[in-house]
Amino acid sequence: MRFTFILLVLLITFSVHSQDEGRLDDKIDEVTYDWDLEADKLATYEGLLYVCGNQEYRARIIQLLNDIHHLDSVLYDVLLKVSRTNSDKEVKRTLKDIKKFEEEYDTKSFIHFMNSECKAAKEIERNAEDTRNEVGITSYSGQVYILETELFKYVKHVTQRVDKIRLHVHHLSSHYE
Repeated sequence: MRFTFILLVLLITFSVHSQDEGRLDDKIDEVTYDWDLEADKLATYEGLLYVCGNQEYRARIIQLLNDIHHLDSVLYDVLLKVSRTNSDKEVKRTLKDIKKFEEEYDTKSFIHFMNSECKAAKEIERNAEDTRNEVGITSYSGQVYILETELFKYVKHVTQRVDKIRLHVHHLSSHYE
């Protein structure tokens, strides 16, 4: 049993295959923090317009999400190996949460969602002059509100998943050190 704990710590410490030197948990902290900062911007209509209109920023967000998924995949592989010799419930919960995140919020899904949000924002802006004086959900502000609500929910779900995995990593790291 003690061997499994030591193995887990060693695997988490040395498992960052294609990343710079460093512990996996530290890398996960770093990208999670970066995501949290960007998520605050992305969850607004202004942030959406910025990501839609700025190719460099959009590429940076996509790369950040790719980094998160890469680290999660490395962690998943490590924990899968550990789970074969250890029946720790925290390891199993972490594996389940990573799998769910990878299935529901992969980079391809994020890009697809953002593309449809950008198209909707472009349409809103194209019709802005005609809809500014309308009232209700067909007005400019009503359409912006609806789009921003969808955007906020999606970004919030991604952020919750990323943060949940980070918390698992901290729990596992502190539990096995």
